[in-house]
Amino acid sequence: MKNAERGMVKYAPYKSLVEQSSYLATMRARRAQVEKRVFLDDEVERIDEILTHCDDQPLIVFYWKNGFIHKEEGLISKIDPYARVISINETVIPLDDLQGIERK
Repeated sequence: MKNAERGMVKYAPYKSLVEQSSYLATMRARRAQVEKRVFLDDEVERIDEILTHCDDQPLIVFYWKNGFIHKEEGLISKIDPYARVISINETVIPLDDLQGIERK
């Protein structure tokens, strides 16, 4: 056996178990997840001010969904205070999942 071939054989047992690769992928996905952020009062006021004065201005909205932070850019088409959601680019984001907002 040549040395070049030996390197491949040496590490072959890494994926010898069929379940191992799916388990490792699950563990990597869990490790990448983040917890939902809790805002301070001044941050809530800043977000409220941006949402109140966002007339035809493009915004960048960060929101939490299933353990990951997602980003949506565009114009806010609707703010529903009773249902506690905002709509941007046909995406409905619950206000409880909002993680940040910036002017573009």
